[in-house]
Amino acid sequence: QAEDGIRDVERSRGLGDVYKRQMKALLLVGGYATRLRPLSLDRPKCLFPVDNKPIIDYLIENLAKANCTEVVLAVNNHAEKIKSYLGEEKHGIKLHYSQEDQPLGTGGPIKLATNYLQDEPFLVLNGDILSWIDYAELMQHHKENHATATLTLKQVSDPTRYGVVRFGENDSIQEFVEKPTREQAPSNWINAGCYALNPEILNTIPEGKVSIERQVFPKLAAQNKLKGYKYHGDWIDIGVPSDYLGADKLIRKTQASINPTCIIHPNATITDSIIWGNTTIGPHTIITSTIIGRNTMIGHHISIKNSVIADNTIIDHNLIITEATIYPNLHIETNIKNREIKT
Repeated sequence: QAEDGIRDVERSRGLGDVYKRQMKALLLVGGYATRLRPLSLDRPKCLFPVDNKPIIDYLIENLAKANCTEVVLAVNNHAEKIKSYLGEEKHGIKLHYSQEDQPLGTGGPIKLATNYLQDEPFLVLNGDILSWIDYAELMQHHKENHATATLTLKQVSDPTRYGVVRFGENDSIQEFVEKPTREQAPSNWINAGCYALNPEILNTIPEGKVSIERQVFPKLAAQNKLKGYKYHGDWIDIGVPSDYLGADKLIRKTQASINPTCIIHPNATITDSIIWGNTTIGPHTIITSTIIGRNTMIGHHISIKNSVIADNTIIDHNLIITEATIYPNLHIETNIKNREIKT
């Protein structure tokens, strides 16, 4: 089965250049990333580094390879930081910003950006998913099937965290079930957070806060206008710290991702971890499966495992920290196990 999946990916890469027309995409990057707090308190998830490069760069680079020339970024939380980083052009793609005054869900931002998207079929991508979907092949598949919406689908072992589909004939999606129990799940093919949409869908999305998964896709499925595109490559939804670490591990070639501005003592050991910029780590300290924010000082003879440590934290010497979540601007002087420390 794995070999079949590899062949499918290779075949799709070969077909991806079929769709030669330029296209547009909308990136949903306005979320609050509450499950990644405290790391997300001061930065948007799309700017989290994976192998020392922001997630958003992987997405835009992949779009550029598919001949995408314009991207609209649906922004809300930390909008100015996203604009400051990306500017008006990135990787040869012209960038526009669609500002939400309040959170609009997954469908509202599409409606809000109508003026940018109403002329031709376009892509919509969740800005926190790392994958190597062949967007050109997806658009070709979408046009050939004459669908209003084509969902990229990914097969997973546990579908309960996602939107799950029940198939009809010829890649049609008969039913769309959002976050079902295992017993309710009609398959293990999930919504992979990447869609090809026809402009006509803009007329079916109401104003305001809208869940496209719950309010729009089920209606299209009932009309036989919702199709699926099966993707067999790497795919990670960076929703929680363990997923973030997993995405980084998938890409990096070393034991850990350490920002080059960090100062790490040669006797320190760091494994399967992400260390953001301007952090100092002392001798004989062992860090495993941990995310450490910017401007943090870690002393000597410390053991840190399975933890999240936010910006501007000071951790004294000779401590053991396990399964901990530590908020910014704190001075830690005692051992911590399985606790969230805010003050």
